[in-house]
Amino acid sequence: GSIWIECNGKRFFGPGPVELLERIHETGSINQAAKQTQMSYKKAWEIINMLNTQAASHLVVTQTGGASGGGSIISTEAKELIAWHRSLRDRFKTFLEKETGKLGT
Repeated sequence: GSIWIECNGKRFFGPGPVELLERIHETGSINQAAKQTQMSYKKAWEIINMLNTQAASHLVVTQTGGASGGGSIISTEAKELIAWHRSLRDRFKTFLEKETGKLGT
């Protein structure tokens, strides 16, 4: 099974965006996060723009230029949303295991 959150009838937050945000947090780079998730940079940007547009506040904050060459960070809200989604997935997995166990009876 899979679980995600919808907004205005469209998928908003699920395993793909969670992984992308986690990789951005780890690497500080949208480009590196996209590579690690085997996603095109364009697709990563589309997901980030969708998240930032539909969320109450930006989940990914980009920093341009400078001596270190810029980079990206995820917001506190993004970290909280990731934790909440992981908890939701754990509860969903427990539910699926319980219901699957009933199939043999």
